Order: sequence, then C-alpha cells, then structure tokens
Amino acid sequence: MIITNILKGIGKRLLKKQPKKGQHMGWFTEKLLKHKDDQLPKQYNFSKFVLNYIRPYELIKTYKEIFITEIYKFSTNSTHPVILDCGANIGISTIYFAINYPSSNIHAFEPDENIFKLLKQNVIDNKFSNIYLYNDAVWNENCKLSFSDKSSEASQIDSTGTSATKVNAIRLSLFLAKFDKIDFLKMDIEGAEFNVIMDCASQLNKIENLFLEYHGTVEETKNLQIILDLLNMSGFKVYIKMAADNLEMPFIQKSTGTPFDVQLNIFCYK
Repeated sequence: MIITNILKGIGKRLLKKQPKKGQHMGWFTEKLLKHKDDQLPKQYNFSKFVLNYIRPYELIKTYKEIFITEIYKFSTNSTHPVILDCGANIGISTIYFAINYPSSNIHAFEPDENIFKLLKQNVIDNKFSNIYLYNDAVWNENCKLSFSDKSSEASQIDSTGTSATKVNAIRLSLFLAKFDKIDFLKMDIEGAEFNVIMDCASQLNKIENLFLEYHGTVEETKNLQIILDLLNMSGFKVYIKMAADNLEMPFIQKSTGTPFDVQLNIFCYK
C-alpha cells in the first residue's frame, strides 16, 4: 500500500499540469541542477536558448522568477521598444527581453568582469543582434568605483571604498537623456539604486515601466520614502512585493546585522 501511494504521488507529480508561462524546468531536471558544482562554468540548453552559468541555485531561482513568473513582462505600443537592463548579471533577464520583445533595442549593464564574460557569451551563443553590452556600473557620475566582485548576484559597489577592485561607472541619467522614450528600465544594482534613481529624477518622465529592486536597512526608511515620493511625483503607480524576507521576528531582531535588512521589488508603471 505504501509503495502504491508513493507511485501515485510520483505519477501525479509527473502528470501535473505545467505552468503556461515560460518553459518549465521540470522537477527531475531541477534536482539534477541543484547537485551541480557552483565553481565551474556550465551550459544548460532550454528550448529557445542556451545559457552559460556557474551557480545552479542562482540559475534556478532567477529562471523561475523571470521565465515562469514573468515578473518583467510588460506591454508596449512601440515598434522598437527601448529596454535598459541595469544589473544584467549573466543575462537571464536580457535573454527574456530579447525573446519576448524581438524588435527591441536592449542595453545591458554588468560591472562584474567575470559575470560579464558569461553575459557576453550568452549573447554570442544565442546570436542576438539587438543587445548592446556595457561592462560598467550605473551610478550618479562618470568615474571609477571600488567594487566587491563576488562573481555572483551579490556583487556590488563597495560603499566603503576599500576594495582593490575598480570598475568603470557611467552616469545613468546622461545615458537616459539620449532617448525620447524608454519602454522599460530594470534596475537591480544591489544597493546603489537610491543614489542612481535620485540623480535620474529629471529623466523619469520618459520612462513607461520601471522595475526597481530596493535594498536598505531599517535605519534608512527615509530613503525608501524619498524614492516612493519621487516615483509618485513622476507619475508612476507603484506596486511593492517582498524580494527577501530577512527578519522572522522584526520586533525582537530589529535588524539583520547585514548590509541589507530590507529587499523589495518595486513595480512602477504609468
């Protein structure tokens, strides 16, 4: 009886209706990927594209978020939508935009040199011709910045300025000024978003859709309020979802003791 129930459970899992969104990775494939090493470059073949990656966990998590849940899906009437992917990482979001908006012009920024190599290889291997790559951080001025290059999603600008690694940074507001209209701006830049979005205030009127991943501490609540006020004044409607639930008992723990207590996905649209 126990074996029969187990087999029934497996059968139900295999026959379970797959999500309509994206290409489902599959339970067995996901299990196999989870046991891959997280140090060496690898490649996974999806039905519509190939992906070079290193860390299986980041691949699974990000793929589900972008291709299954489709958090970046948007509508546009533009013949050639302009899309900016700030914090492109290895390019899963960039590939999503290229596949779903094939007539678009996509500008992808990734400052981590090792990750950028994977991003570039993914664009080459998939033969995308509408993607422009920049091995730069986006910031509020053109300069060189200290950078914590962890070769992962956690790579970020080093606010202490002590890191020996330096990266080139471009002033995003000046880049935005090149366009009359921006259909989608994705900003996932690991804590630099407050400085950048404030500097881009004069350009927000030309952006139709904005995704902002907010990182902050509980001591920086005023920064979140300032961002929300700016978005409201710029004509955006805002929907917020938790990106990471870091405090199980906020009244007791107060803070995480890490660089970011709060991580929010902020969806902004007009």
